[in-house]
Amino acid sequence: MTLLAVKENEMTGIPGSRQSPSGEVVVFCPQCKAIQTVQISGSKLTPTRKFTQVGPYIYHDCGSNRPCRLYHNM
Repeated sequence: MTLLAVKENEMTGIPGSRQSPSGEVVVFCPQCKAIQTVQISGSKLTPTRKFTQVGPYIYHDCGSNRPCRLYHNM
């Protein structure tokens, strides 16, 4: 097993249009510890089965009331 060193850039919500990320973002659920790569385009989450977007926040379907942490490449 190989572990890679990654520069951490954490956010809890998708920022507005000035810094709107596009592309892949790693989503981490603080409750169940699920990690998944999702697509974001123009500050909108591309539809997925296990994650939903409410306003600027992304939530996992495990029932957590806390938004997921987002990690993106700078």
